[in-house]
Amino acid sequence: MKKKRERTERESTISLINIIFLILIFFMISGTISTPSLPSLEFVQTTELECCAGNHVLQISDDGSLFVKGDPISSIEVYLTSLPESDPTVRIVPDHRLPANKLLSFVSELRKNDAKNIVIVTENN
Repeated sequence: MKKKRERTERESTISLINIIFLILIFFMISGTISTPSLPSLEFVQTTELECCAGNHVLQISDDGSLFVKGDPISSIEVYLTSLPESDPTVRIVPDHRLPANKLLSFVSELRKNDAKNIVIVTENN
Protein backbone atom coordinates (compact mmCIF):
# COMPACT_ATOMS: atom_id res chain seq x y z
CA MET A 1 0.00 0.00 0.00
CA LYS A 2 1.30 3.41 -0.95
CA LYS A 3 1.59 6.02 1.64
CA LYS A 4 0.05 9.35 0.71
CA ARG A 5 2.38 12.23 0.73
CA GLU A 6 1.37 15.11 2.87
CA ARG A 7 1.43 18.37 1.05
CA THR A 8 3.23 21.20 2.64
CA GLU A 9 1.20 24.35 2.44
CA ARG A 10 2.85 27.44 1.09
CA GLU A 11 2.86 30.32 3.40
CA SER A 12 0.50 33.10 2.43
CA THR A 13 3.09 35.73 3.24
CA ILE A 14 5.14 34.81 0.18
CA SER A 15 2.20 35.67 -2.08
CA LEU A 16 1.70 38.93 -0.24
CA ILE A 17 5.37 39.83 -0.59
CA ASN A 18 5.20 39.10 -4.32
CA ILE A 19 2.18 41.36 -4.77
CA ILE A 20 3.77 44.19 -2.81
CA PHE A 21 6.98 43.83 -4.83
CA LEU A 22 5.04 44.05 -8.10
CA ILE A 23 3.16 47.13 -6.89
CA LEU A 24 6.46 48.73 -5.87
CA ILE A 25 7.94 48.10 -9.31
CA PHE A 26 4.81 49.52 -10.97
CA PHE A 27 5.00 52.78 -8.99
CA MET A 28 8.74 53.09 -9.57
CA ILE A 29 8.25 52.79 -13.33
CA SER A 30 5.19 55.04 -13.52
CA GLY A 31 6.90 57.65 -11.34
CA THR A 32 9.84 57.89 -13.69
CA ILE A 33 7.63 58.01 -16.77
CA SER A 34 5.45 60.88 -15.57
CA THR A 35 7.82 63.84 -15.52
CA PRO A 36 6.60 67.42 -15.17
CA SER A 37 5.49 68.92 -18.45
CA LEU A 38 7.71 71.96 -17.96
CA PRO A 39 10.96 71.32 -16.06
CA SER A 40 11.62 75.02 -15.49
CA LEU A 41 8.22 75.47 -13.81
CA GLU A 42 8.39 76.82 -10.26
CA PHE A 43 5.60 77.27 -7.74
CA VAL A 44 4.33 80.72 -6.85
CA GLN A 45 5.98 82.32 -3.83
CA THR A 46 3.72 84.64 -1.85
CA THR A 47 6.53 85.98 0.34
CA GLU A 48 7.55 88.50 -2.31
CA LEU A 49 4.07 89.28 -3.58
CA GLU A 50 3.49 93.01 -3.72
CA CYS A 51 -0.25 93.28 -3.65
CA CYS A 52 -2.60 95.36 -1.69
CA ALA A 53 -6.28 94.75 -1.38
CA GLY A 54 -7.39 98.13 -2.70
CA ASN A 55 -10.60 100.04 -2.09
CA HIS A 56 -13.10 97.65 -3.63
CA VAL A 57 -12.51 94.59 -1.49
CA LEU A 58 -15.39 92.29 -0.60
CA GLN A 59 -14.97 91.40 3.07
CA ILE A 60 -16.86 88.37 4.33
CA SER A 61 -17.26 87.90 8.07
CA ASP A 62 -17.44 84.51 9.77
CA ASP A 63 -21.25 84.61 9.79
CA GLY A 64 -21.41 85.35 6.04
CA SER A 65 -22.11 89.10 6.25
CA LEU A 66 -20.72 91.17 3.39
CA PHE A 67 -18.80 94.43 3.81
CA VAL A 68 -17.01 96.93 1.55
CA LYS A 69 -14.69 99.44 3.26
CA GLY A 70 -16.24 98.38 6.57
CA ASP A 71 -19.77 99.28 5.43
CA PRO A 72 -22.32 96.44 5.22
CA ILE A 73 -23.79 95.63 1.83
CA SER A 74 -26.90 93.64 1.12
CA SER A 75 -25.83 91.35 -1.71
CA ILE A 76 -23.13 90.37 -4.14
CA GLU A 77 -25.01 92.09 -6.97
CA VAL A 78 -24.68 95.42 -5.13
CA TYR A 79 -20.96 94.82 -4.75
CA LEU A 80 -20.49 93.97 -8.43
CA THR A 81 -22.20 97.20 -9.51
CA SER A 82 -19.76 99.19 -7.36
CA LEU A 83 -16.66 97.78 -9.09
CA PRO A 84 -14.83 100.18 -11.39
CA GLU A 85 -14.88 99.39 -15.10
CA SER A 86 -11.11 99.84 -15.33
CA ASP A 87 -10.39 96.98 -12.87
CA PRO A 88 -13.23 94.45 -12.67
CA THR A 89 -11.16 92.08 -10.48
CA VAL A 90 -13.10 90.81 -7.48
CA ARG A 91 -10.93 90.66 -4.37
CA ILE A 92 -12.35 88.70 -1.46
CA VAL A 93 -11.02 88.95 2.09
CA PRO A 94 -12.69 86.16 4.08
CA ASP A 95 -12.60 85.83 7.84
CA HIS A 96 -10.38 82.92 8.87
CA ARG A 97 -13.32 81.38 10.73
CA LEU A 98 -15.56 81.40 7.63
CA PRO A 99 -16.28 77.79 6.64
CA ALA A 100 -14.82 76.79 3.28
CA ASN A 101 -18.20 75.67 1.91
CA LYS A 102 -19.62 79.18 2.53
CA LEU A 103 -16.64 80.77 0.82
CA LEU A 104 -17.08 78.48 -2.18
CA SER A 105 -20.78 79.33 -2.35
CA PHE A 106 -19.87 83.05 -2.49
CA VAL A 107 -17.37 82.33 -5.26
CA SER A 108 -19.95 80.34 -7.25
CA GLU A 109 -22.47 83.15 -6.82
CA LEU A 110 -19.90 85.62 -8.11
CA ARG A 111 -19.28 83.37 -11.13
CA LYS A 112 -23.03 83.18 -11.79
CA ASN A 113 -23.08 86.98 -11.87
CA ASP A 114 -20.34 87.03 -14.54
CA ALA A 115 -17.36 87.88 -12.33
CA LYS A 116 -14.32 86.88 -14.35
CA ASN A 117 -11.28 87.52 -12.16
CA ILE A 118 -11.75 86.42 -8.56
CA VAL A 119 -8.86 86.75 -6.11
CA ILE A 120 -8.97 85.52 -2.53
CA VAL A 121 -6.67 87.68 -0.43
CA THR A 122 -4.89 85.85 2.37
CA GLU A 123 -2.41 86.75 5.04
CA ASN A 124 1.22 85.94 4.44
CA ASN A 125 2.87 84.40 7.51
